[in-house]
Amino acid sequence: MSRSRLFSVAFFLFLFAAVRLSAQAVNATMSGTIHDKTGAVIPGARVTVTNVDTNITQTVSASAGGEYNVLNLAPAHYRLDVEAPGFAHYVQTGITLDVGQKANQEVALELGASSSTVSVVADTNAVEASDATLSDVVTGSEIRNLPLNSCNPYALIALTPGFSGSVGNNYNSISYSINGSRQGYTDVLVDGIPGGFPTVNGNSGVGVFPSVDAINQFRVLGQNYPAEFGRSLGGILNTVFKSGTNAFHGSLFEFARNSTLDANDYFSKLNGKALPTFQRNQFGGVLNGPILHDKLFFLVSAELLRQSSAISTTTTVPTLLQRQGDFSQTFTSTGALVKIYNPFTTRANPAGGYMRDAFVGNKITSGLSKVGQNVMNYYPLPTATGNTLTGANNYFATSTEDNRIDGWDVRLDYTLPHNQTVFARYSDRFYDDTPQPFFPAAISKAESRIEQRDWMRNFVVDYTIAPSSHLLYDVRLGFSRALYDYLNAGLGFQASDLGLPTALNTGGGLPIFPVFAASGYVQLGNADNRHNAFMTYSLPQSLTWVHGNHTFKFGLDARLIRVNDRETRDTSGDFTFTSGFTQGPNPSTASVSAGNSIASLLLGTGTGDLIQNFKDVASQSYYYGAYAQDDWRITPKLTLSFGMRYDLDTPRTDRYNRINYFDPTAPSPLAQPSGITGLQGGLVFVGVNGHDRHQTNYDANNFAPRFGVAYAVDPKTVIHAGFGIVYGPSPQAAAGTVGPFGFRVQNTWVSTLDNITPYNTLDNPFPSGFQPVPGASQGLATGAGGQIEGFLRNTVTPYTEQYLLNFDRELPGNSHIQIGYAGNHGLKLQQSREGGIDFDQLPTSALSLGSKLNDLVANPFFGVITSGTLAAAQVSRGQLLKPYPQFTSVLPLFQPGGQTKYDSLQVKYDKRFGAGLQVNASYVFSKTFDTNTTHQDSYNPSADYAVASQHTPHRLVAGYTYQLPVGIGRHFGGQMPRALDALIGGWQVNGISTFQSGNPLQITASNVSGLGNPTEYANYDGTNPTLSGDIHKRLAKYFNTAAFSQPAAFTLGNSPAYVSRLLSPRLVTTDLSLFKEFHPYRETTLQLRGEAFNAFNHVQFASPNTSVNSTSFGQITSQANTPRQLQFGAKLLF
Repeated sequence: MSRSRLFSVAFFLFLFAAVRLSAQAVNATMSGTIHDKTGAVIPGARVTVTNVDTNITQTVSASAGGEYNVLNLAPAHYRLDVEAPGFAHYVQTGITLDVGQKANQEVALELGASSSTVSVVADTNAVEASDATLSDVVTGSEIRNLPLNSCNPYALIALTPGFSGSVGNNYNSISYSINGSRQGYTDVLVDGIPGGFPTVNGNSGVGVFPSVDAINQFRVLGQNYPAEFGRSLGGILNTVFKSGTNAFHGSLFEFARNSTLDANDYFSKLNGKALPTFQRNQFGGVLNGPILHDKLFFLVSAELLRQSSAISTTTTVPTLLQRQGDFSQTFTSTGALVKIYNPFTTRANPAGGYMRDAFVGNKITSGLSKVGQNVMNYYPLPTATGNTLTGANNYFATSTEDNRIDGWDVRLDYTLPHNQTVFARYSDRFYDDTPQPFFPAAISKAESRIEQRDWMRNFVVDYTIAPSSHLLYDVRLGFSRALYDYLNAGLGFQASDLGLPTALNTGGGLPIFPVFAASGYVQLGNADNRHNAFMTYSLPQSLTWVHGNHTFKFGLDARLIRVNDRETRDTSGDFTFTSGFTQGPNPSTASVSAGNSIASLLLGTGTGDLIQNFKDVASQSYYYGAYAQDDWRITPKLTLSFGMRYDLDTPRTDRYNRINYFDPTAPSPLAQPSGITGLQGGLVFVGVNGHDRHQTNYDANNFAPRFGVAYAVDPKTVIHAGFGIVYGPSPQAAAGTVGPFGFRVQNTWVSTLDNITPYNTLDNPFPSGFQPVPGASQGLATGAGGQIEGFLRNTVTPYTEQYLLNFDRELPGNSHIQIGYAGNHGLKLQQSREGGIDFDQLPTSALSLGSKLNDLVANPFFGVITSGTLAAAQVSRGQLLKPYPQFTSVLPLFQPGGQTKYDSLQVKYDKRFGAGLQVNASYVFSKTFDTNTTHQDSYNPSADYAVASQHTPHRLVAGYTYQLPVGIGRHFGGQMPRALDALIGGWQVNGISTFQSGNPLQITASNVSGLGNPTEYANYDGTNPTLSGDIHKRLAKYFNTAAFSQPAAFTLGNSPAYVSRLLSPRLVTTDLSLFKEFHPYRETTLQLRGEAFNAFNHVQFASPNTSVNSTSFGQITSQANTPRQLQFGAKLLF
């Protein structure tokens, strides 16, 4: 056994033995002090808590200090009985416990005979007097009553204070943040085990979508959570399924949507385009009840969706003239002719720099690429007039998209003798998304279209035992699996049919239509085609020990994470075309009136891109989290919480050792043959040449202290404060991107040596053929001559520091208000290649060389490197000035260095259901800063520290339910005849209203720095770019575009990463529903529902175009939110 594996096993066994001692993560506790009317404590009082739905009881005795603590209470309705000699029997009813709640129930006994009874009805919305966690509970009644499009209960996460982003039905990723975190960092727990899965290096997706009637409730932990929770930088979504009761309950439901009553998109209506047809049927049922009364209970749930929607696209295709090389009618938005320059005339300008000649008459009469001309035949012909000047948006087409979802769940709960309980649940969900083609059938394989099929499975079994009333042990075994299939529409296409070399048919191992991405025009082909499986095995366990006024909790969370990745992307080529090769007269200067991407395609002059070969990857890692927590109830008014958690993500390994890492200081084997002294950098492969199997080193110092205080100023007012450190998932854990370079070969199209002069054209993009998959055989020389990517060996775990101070006040009418500050500081966050980091970028000091960076000089790697740009006799001067000149780019998959800062004022008002009214409302005023995820200078990402892309200054959201007080069981007419009730009784109104400011905009420019940096920002003159007035009158110019400009060649823009004063359009929307209830038989209820999403059809305009060189810069051309949609449903409850 390897030393690293031995360490992992030993560590696990050590923690297991030490801890063996996370039900409480799901279940609630109830504690308090027993005293008499004078305040004297009553030791030894008998306390019994009864679940009124299952008749399951727990009994404890008060301590010498009068304290009691009842553990492991499932979220449900309870009755509290307290008995003591010389005192009347105390009975408290109406107690509702939420998921993970630490409820405080103080009991004051009255003198009297034990045969007498004092009955009390609990306050259903008392303040949290013993828990300093900032969290929000979405109750079962809210889930069942509030309007939910697609019946997705997780949409109500949007009610949580600090929420930012959007919630949809996307299983692939979590597209929202909590309290300023980056999107995708929320951990998802379902019945106490991971209900999500890793997607891309730690970011989670959601794998379990419970049916609305199968879910009990969920709690969103936003800040200062107890030590039992970890591995999340963006809150925790803690969901609990319902369990059966002693009575049979169930529901049957059908929801239908039809576009006939829906509103049209703003721009479609403006342009006279009809609303696409849409049909959805969502139906199913839930049944729960007893198998053995008071002992064994079940729940089964099924939900199915069948949906067909007409979809449309408005895009740009080449005009008939452009397809023939005639650009004499191609104009800018101001009516200026877009001049086309001949890239094959590129030469040195005697005055300095370079120059090109324009095509006579703006028509390409020579140098046309055979492949480029053939590709034109796979673009559909224009079907719309388009813009009268630019011709943009000249293709409009409709199609259909079919969706299918089949989901079901089953849960069993069993109460065993001797204070033992067991429950098990299995969830299964299948999803299929099949879009039909927009292109005519003859060219449909050229369309960028994917069919997606997903299978989600989640299983948990839990065992708890309470050896005494002061001790509780819980252990769970969980398994989650997410399987993705992405099927490319271009499968089976022979690239040679386009005139490309025959070798491209199988160059990447699978024939597929190549990708042709011409900027400003519709993309042909799609790079994606894959089969991915994500699996998580989990074994959380905990021991809770009540000792006097201390509640100690110890636990271990162990997970095995596996990812099997089979990808066949870019297998026939991925070719990109911009205006760069046809702009001029100075080829280094970008202009909206020079150059066109279709002209570049017709000439076969694109940017260097690649064709890939893949080998399967099967990665895995372990996660261990150990914790200890003490909730010390010093007095009935004051509770202190102390916790410590330790988190460890072990570095990933691969079943076949098909992973590596980038070593920036390793001596390169190319140093001697190239004659470059001190040449460094390359990929180090695991499992060979004495290297261990782990891709990165262990980051083993992740200790996370937690502290919280809850102080009850009086029975209705509590102050909460806290501080904590929370570690997130490590990028070194098994995930979707693992750095398998060497087992995934990129064959670069060497289209230019100096970034301006054509070299190899599209007619023969790979004259040297394709590199075989070398594996680890080339060592540090792997990928030489092209782009490589990899992890750094020393990877650290990101974490956040959390701060909390708030005031919680109980108000009349079962309501309370919470006001306070919540903040956090994220550190060591990961920056990625997608975020714009290139270790091989030229230093900014090279900007002083200007156009000399493109001069061709002798190539020291000629004859040493045999493929890619560096196989030629000459190479650009800039290439040799790079830190790693043997590579064209060195992209780190992830590197630490990012940080976020979030400060907020949060106000929350909550009224639990009573007197027919329920309200859950919050307002947040916040500011979020981030180093952000795009960078202009790879060596100085901290320079991009600015307001974050997710920064949302103001957000007000309210969910509300109101039952009209007329009808059977209501305030007026409670005993009215059923016939009359059917007419005037049983009405209910529900809604969700959201008012939210926009997010900051990022203004970019054409990258003309010459550094090889990933992104270039525009120049900004510092003036206020916002414009006032009716937004409908500003769609053509949303902001002052004159405040931004294209930087000169070989310079960097001065605009911040995001402009704080320039926000996208705000969101104002309301979802409403109207219910009518009938009571056809005894306890049976028939509910008819009408729901309107975006009921008032308020348009939230999308962000404007933010590229300074775009013909639509500053223009808003689409709608961000969905126009009004109506849904009708029926639900039979029994």
